Amino acid sequence: MEYGNLTNPSYSPDAAPEEGAMKVFSSMVHSYLDLVQRNAFPPDFLGQAIKQNFHLDEIKKVLMYEIGYLVALAIGVVFIVLMTLVGLFFACCRCCGNCGGKMYQKQTKNINCRRRFQYIFLFCITLVILAGDICAFYSNSKINDAVGNSFKSLNDTVDNLKTYVNSVPQDVDLIINSSKIPINKANSSAIGIGAVLGGAIKSSIEIRANDTLNTVQSTVNDLNSTAIALRHVNDSFNALLDTQNQLNHNLTTIRDEINQTLANCGSPCTPAPSVSDLNMDANFQSIPSFTNQLNDIDDFLNSGVEDTIQKARQTLNDIPQTVQNNTKTSVEKVQEQLVNIQQKIQDARSSISIVDTLNEVNSYFDSITNISKKYEPEVMKYEYYRWIVGICLSCIILLVVVCNLFGLLLAPCGHKANVDPTDRGCASNSGGDFFMAGAGFSFIFAWLLMLVTGVLFAVGGNAYTSFCKPWGNQQLYQVIDENLNLSSILKTNLNNLNLTTLYRDCLNDNSLWNTLNLNSMYNLDSQLNISEYTGDVNSTLQNTDIKIDNITFLSSSQKNKVSAVATSGIDSYDFSDFNQQSSKSITKTDLASFANQLDVLAKSASDPYKTQLQQEAIALRTLQSSINATMAPQIRSLNTSINDLQNKAKALPASLNSTVTSINAAQTFVDTQVVAIVKNMMVVQPQILRPLASGCRTFMASCALLAIRLAMYWGIKETMNYLNTIVGYFTSYIDWVKTMLTQNLARCGPLAGALNSAEVVGCQYLVDSLNAFWFSLGWCTIFFLPSIITAVKLAKHYRRMKTSDIYENPSNHMEMTSTSQQFLIPRATAKS
Repeated sequence: MEYGNLTNPSYSPDAAPEEGAMKVFSSMVHSYLDLVQRNAFPPDFLGQAIKQNFHLDEIKKVLMYEIGYLVALAIGVVFIVLMTLVGLFFACCRCCGNCGGKMYQKQTKNINCRRRFQYIFLFCITLVILAGDICAFYSNSKINDAVGNSFKSLNDTVDNLKTYVNSVPQDVDLIINSSKIPINKANSSAIGIGAVLGGAIKSSIEIRANDTLNTVQSTVNDLNSTAIALRHVNDSFNALLDTQNQLNHNLTTIRDEINQTLANCGSPCTPAPSVSDLNMDANFQSIPSFTNQLNDIDDFLNSGVEDTIQKARQTLNDIPQTVQNNTKTSVEKVQEQLVNIQQKIQDARSSISIVDTLNEVNSYFDSITNISKKYEPEVMKYEYYRWIVGICLSCIILLVVVCNLFGLLLAPCGHKANVDPTDRGCASNSGGDFFMAGAGFSFIFAWLLMLVTGVLFAVGGNAYTSFCKPWGNQQLYQVIDENLNLSSILKTNLNNLNLTTLYRDCLNDNSLWNTLNLNSMYNLDSQLNISEYTGDVNSTLQNTDIKIDNITFLSSSQKNKVSAVATSGIDSYDFSDFNQQSSKSITKTDLASFANQLDVLAKSASDPYKTQLQQEAIALRTLQSSINATMAPQIRSLNTSINDLQNKAKALPASLNSTVTSINAAQTFVDTQVVAIVKNMMVVQPQILRPLASGCRTFMASCALLAIRLAMYWGIKETMNYLNTIVGYFTSYIDWVKTMLTQNLARCGPLAGALNSAEVVGCQYLVDSLNAFWFSLGWCTIFFLPSIITAVKLAKHYRRMKTSDIYENPSNHMEMTSTSQQFLIPRATAKS
């Protein structure tokens, strides 16, 4: 039976994991965080924190666990302090004209090489900072997208859960309503008891009866075909005799005419051919007589054998109607019981409180949706402010990058290596000023950027290592399992079910029955056991008197007639004389050849003998054509009919005797075993139908037990009887109920999908984007250091100096270092 499938709700797609460039960048951040947090998860203090048993000693454990973050934050604080102090000292010294602030550049032989190296190095550092800034802009935008998508994802997840929860009562109703299928089947079987039970009785009898009836029918067909063959041989032989007599007469006439013509022709017609060969060679006079055998066959075929076969088949076909008529009262009782059971199933559905429980769950989901809608505008407003702040911080870095890039662009434009440093062009000097501006902005904002990086690092880094990472590898579920009891939280007995197993089973889209291990709470096999409800039908059907009319395959006289045909000698006909004659030529000479001889004589003869001979030759040819066209095919056809008759007749006696034996055995079986077969169909287990249990502990058990009562009403082990067919409907229904309950009902894939979506949105979208943002800021801030140093050094190569320094060609001048004061040549210098 087809019970249909449970509802297959359409769910919104879960949040897709992050892919692409952001995934690669997040992996880089994860590697850094894994390097910072080397301690394994979960920490020792986590269990005490969950149980709210937190003491001073636990704080020490927290600090030890967070030692990596503390060291990193300490480095950040040192960076902020030192960067600020260095910036202040740098600004003061530059303003005072010290610490490299003098507008004087000493010219050396490798100054161009140093300038180029510093230029390339600053260009590379600027590109690195720009790449980090681009990541900062992108990750800042991803945070904004994550916050915006989180509300949509939350609503989709809640909608999926509501759809999942609402599908459960629908599936329950489907399972309940599917009980109508076996009930309707049972009702149809009860109404059509003739076709079912009568059909079973008929099948048990007709297995043997039909074989015998088919044998009888085959015998009738064989005798019919044999009789036809006998008549065909006899008719063909008579036709052949008529043709032979006509041929003989025509041949004699032509022979006499030729003989007369030759005698009258005289010497011109000599030598004349001998007309003595113009005679018949084959002579078909007689065949065996078929009269007695044909009469015996006709006597059997006309004895009403077809009516006997038809009556026997009709008796078999009437068995279902006979059973239908004899079980009318039992059917009415069964239909009354089916109505009662159907009503009890509907009453059981109305007593189920699962709908109320699910309504409470839906109310909780609705409250989540309402809260989300309530706070979404406010959250998005503050997220907009955060996004502006992120843009500003990224723009600060971009400002330093722009200053460096402008410096790198303008400085080489107006710079000439052979020009005195005091005469450098405006473009070159502007480039140097941009370098100094970039360094100044770096000092001004580095502490702020590092402060933001440190705060976000502490928040986002710990969120990843202490929450998102163990959530992704399911260690978080294990911690919850070790420190929390789901059964006590949900106020129900879940057999110490843990969250890890629950998540894994739901990830495989298992049913809640298997996921919650409800087999240990409810024994379906005992509650859906049909053996104790085999019922009352035994006495009802045993009191039913089913009478089957006698089946007669052949009457005694008909069987005697069959035996008479078998012993009539029909298989011993002698056709040797016919075979001998049919092997001869029909005439002693070929008439066409004799006609040719006449044509030769006609050429030497004169009229009218010439014309007579030619006409007689034509008559011979015509007669030969008639022999070839008529008599020869008749001989071949008769020969074929005789061979067919002999083949049929040869095996006929043994076949007829076997048929009589089979009929006798089948008749004995039917006469003695039909009553036993009918009684065997009525045998059921001798148990009394018990009333339905007053209550069931679970909803599904209630429904199933109500359906089982009907199944038990028709319970039986006998596989070849009507009751087993009825029980099969309900056994199939119960098996289907078990399958639906344990495998298909309330598949919890959407629950795992909700957890996965929350992990993707909260961790991969939000936390990873946040970590990528501070990592980008920190990246850029760290590279401010080489950028400042290189930019300050490079600025001296392009800014307009106030004091000149002359560098002569090495061939004319030897440069003195600071360690060779004794070789210095005094020279005049201009002071500013």
